[in-house]
Amino acid sequence: MHAGRIWRILPFLNVANTIRFVGSAGVVACITDFGSSDYYAGALRGVLSSLVPGAPVVDITHEVPAGDIRRAAILLWEAQPSFPDGTVFLVVVDPGVGSARRPAAFRFPRCSLVCPDNGTATFLLERHPELDAVEIDPRRVRPDPASSTFHGRDLFAPAAAMLFRGQEWLRLGPALVDPVKLPLPLLRGEPGSGLDGEVLYIDHFGNAVTSIGAIAFDGNAFKPWLRGTGAIPGTIPAQAGVVLSNGAVIPLRRTYLDAKDESGPIALIGGNGLLEIASWNAPAGASAAFQPGAVVRLKPIS
Repeated sequence: MHAGRIWRILPFLNVANTIRFVGSAGVVACITDFGSSDYYAGALRGVLSSLVPGAPVVDITHEVPAGDIRRAAILLWEAQPSFPDGTVFLVVVDPGVGSARRPAAFRFPRCSLVCPDNGTATFLLERHPELDAVEIDPRRVRPDPASSTFHGRDLFAPAAAMLFRGQEWLRLGPALVDPVKLPLPLLRGEPGSGLDGEVLYIDHFGNAVTSIGAIAFDGNAFKPWLRGTGAIPGTIPAQAGVVLSNGAVIPLRRTYLDAKDESGPIALIGGNGLLEIASWNAPAGASAAFQPGAVVRLKPIS
């Protein structure tokens, strides 16, 4: 128990393309590029443990590729629906640490986010466009000067702890009205004639995750996960396939196991609702046609 909070194991409910915890006991959830071989991730956790003893801290990952802000922003978008209301996300991928880039905190309907103002919030702002943000004033977070190279420990973790303790939002700093946003990935067209997208990243298993989505788990209904791209909602044709940048056409299937019976890669709907490309014999990412930025097209196949 801490500051009136009662920690308890909560059941979860599978809703549409998300898993949501039933309850309102939040956690502090961390995404960084700190890795696991240095002291950085441990120091971040140490500060949180010092400032909010007993608070549940979840390490979503500390293995974001170094400085890859877009990857962190996508990971945040993917992970957020699985967490309980009241979660404070602490995301530190900060190649501009110590520079003029602003430290920021965002408030969304079900969670808060503490991060550098470098585009990290881009995809959550696509999901929740109503902006409620502040620029963190370091003087309001800690009495001593912060390191110019480790704001994750000295600035962002203390700010996340303040929000988790329920301290007043505006105490962190003045309103932020113009947050930095990353360019949105390619997503255009409509399901009946074709949807264009791009490879976003290659996951741990070698699957190429694309920007085409979100698509319901039955592979039928399409509703754009990005608002500002011009893609039109609709129904995926029963006979659909994916055309790669090299002209190859691959079938749309349901499970990874389906790839075992194919001579080449397949396309399927991932757990985040985005179209991805998988292969049984070799990682899809081994081919240039699946590298991040490569264009893919989901279209009717006669």
